[in-house]
Amino acid sequence: MKRILIVKTTSMGDVIHALPVLHDLKHHNPGLAIDWMVEAPFADLVKANSLVHRVVPVQLRVWRKQGLKHLWQQWKALRSSLADTDYDAVIDLQGLLKSALLACAANGPRMGPGFGYAKEGLAALFYSRRAGWDPQAHAVERLRELAAGLLNYRLQGPPVFYSSRPGKQVPAIPKAGEIWFLHATARDEKKWPLVQWRELAHRFSDLGYRIYLPWGSAAEELQAQAIAERIDHVEVLPRMNLAQLSERMQQAHLVIGVDTGLTHLAAAHYLPLVALFFATPAWRFAPRFNPHAISLGDVGRVPAVGEVFEAASRLIRGNKL
Repeated sequence: MKRILIVKTTSMGDVIHALPVLHDLKHHNPGLAIDWMVEAPFADLVKANSLVHRVVPVQLRVWRKQGLKHLWQQWKALRSSLADTDYDAVIDLQGLLKSALLACAANGPRMGPGFGYAKEGLAALFYSRRAGWDPQAHAVERLRELAAGLLNYRLQGPPVFYSSRPGKQVPAIPKAGEIWFLHATARDEKKWPLVQWRELAHRFSDLGYRIYLPWGSAAEELQAQAIAERIDHVEVLPRMNLAQLSERMQQAHLVIGVDTGLTHLAAAHYLPLVALFFATPAWRFAPRFNPHAISLGDVGRVPAVGEVFEAASRLIRGNKL
């Protein structure tokens, strides 16, 4: 096997969770060239991994808004752009009808999750080879197990997202260190209340820490401004693209975030992190692969400010226990 195409287009967190598949594949077959089909807004996440040979951006979300005729034209253009490449495997890690149809644009045997595993069971009809995963496995391990089952190799070691592995020691955070609040999420049920963000900001501000608030839409900017209003040492960052934001966030000494793509990106870079889960199951999505992360809450249980502050304080002291 010389070349494969991974199809994992969305969402941001799901794309990040799939990154360890690259390391697994290259460990199994060092000479393998791996291409990746992904929604254009998330392409920088994939490009940042040196193991990717070619990124194939798509804009299905945009194409669908333009009507069926435009969608068909764009699909044909995609197929034309891939016509000269023969893949030994086209692996759909998404398991949706849309991702299965996108996989059909490439030349090569299509593979993906079986009928009992695909998010949309009909997608499995498009695959010539199918596999699954342990239903109790973490989201990252599910994707690793799926790829390993499809290509018949054995997983070894913990997941590796980019080129480095995490250090064992959690570094102590200096006074006036940089703390990021990842407050923004598209799903209302994942949002931590504004009043709690402000109380947490007051606590860290009073201790002299600098707090940074990123945002990606007008509504998120307004929320960031509301959190920062009349609190010292709190800064609403300028709007940045994903590549700029990823690079800038790696300077953070500590990250506190809800279950959103940027939180999973911080986890993938092994940043000290307090991750808040109350609308999604922590056992499935919490960043337990990051030794510098503490996860709080669970479905139906919203972490209190004091609980978050205490967990963050442990990381500030360089002590996760």
